[in-house]
Amino acid sequence: MRQLFPSPIDEVDPLDLYLADDRPNPADRPWVMLNMITSIDGATAVEGLSGGLGGPGDEDVFRAIRASCDWVLVASATASAEAYRVPRTTPEIAARRTAAGRAPVPGLAIVTASGRVDPAIPALAERDNSDDPPVVITGTSADDAALGALDAEIVRLADATPSPAAVLDVLARRGARVVLAEGGPSWNGHLVTAGVIDELCLSISPTLVGGDSARIVAGAGDAVPTGMRLDRLLEQDGLLFGRYVRA
Repeated sequence: MRQLFPSPIDEVDPLDLYLADDRPNPADRPWVMLNMITSIDGATAVEGLSGGLGGPGDEDVFRAIRASCDWVLVASATASAEAYRVPRTTPEIAARRTAAGRAPVPGLAIVTASGRVDPAIPALAERDNSDDPPVVITGTSADDAALGALDAEIVRLADATPSPAAVLDVLARRGARVVLAEGGPSWNGHLVTAGVIDELCLSISPTLVGGDSARIVAGAGDAVPTGMRLDRLLEQDGLLFGRYVRA
């Protein structure tokens, strides 16, 4: 993998780069990273899944980004569609996380308004005894029966549906300094509207997809422009990996 910006470097290790990035805590919440992949025509999925857009380089960057956070946060529809697993890592990454004051692996939090998460996804149905259970964060309007079918820690907020501020507060009380959001687009819309995205890690696949796939942010209502600056741009096999931070 090579770096194109801010200075050209023929060969870089994304793990070294992302682990070294500065992510200062905002005053009242964790730092929020958003990691998404898109085709060059704006599609976030091929036949409903994001995996068709990636490649080996994307896997390396994905691993490096996850190594840099305390909690992975995903909406229930994405967790179900992508058959989410609990985060796992290599001994090398676990050691580097521990040296940085983090847990060996990040926790997994699933946010849902309805309470409906597929109970058969590996994160819920195929955990090892050593895996911490996911935290499912929901509100008062969630379906009790659906929640009861989940092998997870349930956090029920006082409001009807979970807000970004309330969800981040739950994770902050569990020690989160950096939260990595992984979609989907509708939940991203809530994060954009709330103005809490500090860092966007955007992979751009050299693929034309067509169809009606959602943008990386959907359903945000009125436009809420947030200035971001390009901090770094990597490339491998035609895939671009941009790191943007709040301007």
